[in-house]
Amino acid sequence: MIPLLYALVTSLATLVGGALPLYTRLRLIEQRYLVAFASGAMVAIALFDLIPEMETHNAVALLLGFFSIYLLEKLVMIHACQEAECETHAMGWPALIGIAAESLIDGLAIAVGFSVAPALGLLIALAVFAHEVPRGLTTTVIMQQAGYSRSKTWAALLVDAGFAPLGVLLAGLIPVSAFEPLIGFTAGVFLCGRERPAAGGPPPLQLARCAGDPDRRRTDPAAG
Repeated sequence: MIPLLYALVTSLATLVGGALPLYTRLRLIEQRYLVAFASGAMVAIALFDLIPEMETHNAVALLLGFFSIYLLEKLVMIHACQEAECETHAMGWPALIGIAAESLIDGLAIAVGFSVAPALGLLIALAVFAHEVPRGLTTTVIMQQAGYSRSKTWAALLVDAGFAPLGVLLAGLIPVSAFEPLIGFTAGVFLCGRERPAAGGPPPLQLARCAGDPDRRRTDPAAG
């Protein structure tokens, strides 16, 4: 099953990205460039491949996909935050559930895209692949700096990697009539861009959700 193979490759990308900081000095690289490339690839595929495949009435599904990932990031996801004004969170079950949900969506997107057009499924898989390498790397660096053991770091990476193939398998339960709305949902997910590169230099990463919205000033004592 080709979509399952694609999902397994993206899972491998997660594990390889996560292993690099554990066994090499690649934790020192500028992750924002990797994240920027991955986000750009996802947005481009959403604009030029996914949206043209969807009908106008599926705009609601697009918005749902966008805000689903947006809320996941705001509430439970972990990602690289290189700004001083960040709200930090402990890595626990909520974060792992968020990671699993996002990976599950990736697997569903690969399978549904392949069902609509094999080339579309391949493009979605390539975008997910590009996204998973820096995400795995960032997850490991964040957990290491938060004091988590190597075994717990690998557990989080395995959760991330395991749910993409599961999403492909679950896609077989979805009726064909739901494929177009799911394409719209995937476009919204990709447009959200997920991890976004932070501006500025490379201060330490944190377990965080970047407080990049206007209410940041209300929580930042330095902002007055």
